[in-house]
Amino acid sequence: MGTLVASIFQGILLGLGAAVPIGPVNVEIARRTLRSGFASGCALGCGAVSVDVAYALLTSTTLAQLPSQPLLYHPLRFAASAMLVFFAINCLDSAARGLNRPVNLLAARSPLSWRKGYLTGVLMTLFNPMTLLFWFVVVPGASGATAPNDLPMICAGVFVGTLAWVVSFTSLLSLLGRFRKTWWLVLADAIGAILLFAFAAATLLRSNSPHL
Repeated sequence: MGTLVASIFQGILLGLGAAVPIGPVNVEIARRTLRSGFASGCALGCGAVSVDVAYALLTSTTLAQLPSQPLLYHPLRFAASAMLVFFAINCLDSAARGLNRPVNLLAARSPLSWRKGYLTGVLMTLFNPMTLLFWFVVVPGASGATAPNDLPMICAGVFVGTLAWVVSFTSLLSLLGRFRKTWWLVLADAIGAILLFAFAAATLLRSNSPHL
């Protein structure tokens, strides 16, 4: 029983370690939640959770060190940078439209497609080099070999940890969004664009070495 609880707790800590740090996914969750409400931000977050759990499953297999190989790591850097630039441009376009005409707050709160938000979360997390390095290099290096019997409980903990963060984060932002002003949307889009451009540049300009 003690081992079971320890494995779940380890998984929760790993899940929080992957989900809590500010990065492109959290920036986009915040922007979408403020603009379109809890459901839109949560859908994107659930896409990210799915990838984190899948990576947690794979991290104990022979694929563990694969993402650290230059032949795979460097194309991923370019793909991730291009994707972040694409989302940043969308943010700028949204901010520009908000400046050019008054924003209808009721329309802005209409939830975006759950399927589209979920897919966006999957893509943003799936091709993020830092996510790959966290799960396939940092975690195996820090925790060592994992007993096969512990893996299901660790993955369950990862799911609980990442999902708890997504629900808590989007709930708080959704609550704050009830008191927002029209200019909040433009500001959220503008800040989101700046941060996404910064993350894209950091990913592209990161050291040529795939190792942390």
